[in-house]
Amino acid sequence: METVATILYARLRNVVPTSNAMPPHLSAGFVDELRGVLETPVSRQKGIVVQRRPDSILAIFANDPSEKPDHAKRALHAATLAVYETAALNRRNAERLRHGAPPLTVAAGVHIGRVEVAPGARGTSGAVRATGEAVEIARALECTAPDVGWSIVASDEACRAAGPRIEAGRFGSVALPDESFVNIAEVTGLAPLKTSKSSPEIYQAVRDAIAINQQYYERPQDFAGAATAAAQVAALHFSIEGYRILKKIGEGGMASIYLAADAAGEPQVLKVMRIVGEGDNDHLQRFIQEFALLAQVKHPNVARIYRQGFCSGHAYIAMEYFSRGDLRARIQAGVAMDAALSYVKQTAAALEAIHETGIVHRDLKPENLMLRKDGTLALADFGIAKHVGMVITDTAHGEVVGTPYYLSPEQATALPVDQRCDLYSLGVILYEMLTGRKPYRASSAEELLDLHANAPVPTLSAPHDALQPLLDRLMAKDREQRYPSARAFLEDCARYGL
Repeated sequence: METVATILYARLRNVVPTSNAMPPHLSAGFVDELRGVLETPVSRQKGIVVQRRPDSILAIFANDPSEKPDHAKRALHAATLAVYETAALNRRNAERLRHGAPPLTVAAGVHIGRVEVAPGARGTSGAVRATGEAVEIARALECTAPDVGWSIVASDEACRAAGPRIEAGRFGSVALPDESFVNIAEVTGLAPLKTSKSSPEIYQAVRDAIAINQQYYERPQDFAGAATAAAQVAALHFSIEGYRILKKIGEGGMASIYLAADAAGEPQVLKVMRIVGEGDNDHLQRFIQEFALLAQVKHPNVARIYRQGFCSGHAYIAMEYFSRGDLRARIQAGVAMDAALSYVKQTAAALEAIHETGIVHRDLKPENLMLRKDGTLALADFGIAKHVGMVITDTAHGEVVGTPYYLSPEQATALPVDQRCDLYSLGVILYEMLTGRKPYRASSAEELLDLHANAPVPTLSAPHDALQPLLDRLMAKDREQRYPSARAFLEDCARYGL
């Protein structure tokens, strides 16, 4: 039978070291106490344990069709009580353990969804069996709890269904292996009902127990099973606190791009790179460098960057969201001459800003020029940018870095680069905006690189031929003949009255 229900998956950690520290005459009773810590809250909230192990339970909370659904509230209530009961057991253990042992900790994942419920098979631990996506997501959220440092991780759906009785704190998103997303919230306590007979101190004690429990996650080496937990968390793609993932919007060479919402509900872009092993060190350094470079520049024509962090074996950068996409889409729709000049001057202003801080972009192309809602343009994607003060050692000898259609002759021939390579790329983009086509086309990458290095600068036809002197200097094959700086180009534009 399929039904909508709420699933609670809760797991205790440090059970083995605590058991080993327990006096023999108390061991049997301790096993019963462990079972009670997890199962008693479930039974009090009219849930059903469908799977039990010495250190964990899977429970289902549902309603009869004739009843008003309150299963999400009951499941989350049970989760908070499980943390509270674990804290009480830790206090008792402190008085009776023969020698020191790390405190018990509990992590809980709660999700609401459609569940397939069937009678339990003979020999299984539950009277009924529950399967389905909701069960797997609840398990995944429990695995996420130590990673994000929360005691109880609940899906947004579960929190909304539970109503105001559940107190929530931080929020975030978890990406599952199938690249779907679950928005999550941290459950921090229970709000007292107006009709509640319990004292305010009880509600505060529950909040305190949840807060103390999650403090232990800050020291994962202090509890047994950390390696297992880490392995389970690795099954998830990533979890990022403070953002709700809305959708995946792109895939790059190093990272995946997601549209997300911050705490205020404002859209931002998350650039997320998975860190697998030592072989990814170069990519990781390049990824971190992108943040470091962008953080140096504050200019209206450079993409704003907000935050960098690490989570669940991933690195991420949070940056500005551009509602109108990139310049590529604009070029495909056709760009009028006035608009093309505006875009090229805004790009030059951005280049001037980054060049003044010693940064060479090295991959200037329409896909890296983003458009805001107000029509202004911003330079983004500094993934292969370099600070000119760096010794360029992470690019193999003879390796070409950049997008072939926009590469400068010195990049095409693997020579050292400076800021003038970006000005060449700017000329290519100007030509493409004015004509709707790229200046050089070839049947192979090698042929294309040769054209960049040796072919003449393309010629503009009327009515754009007045801009030929600007293009000639931007795309000069000899960089000594190019504009020495983006500022010089902008000054020339002003001189031509553009």
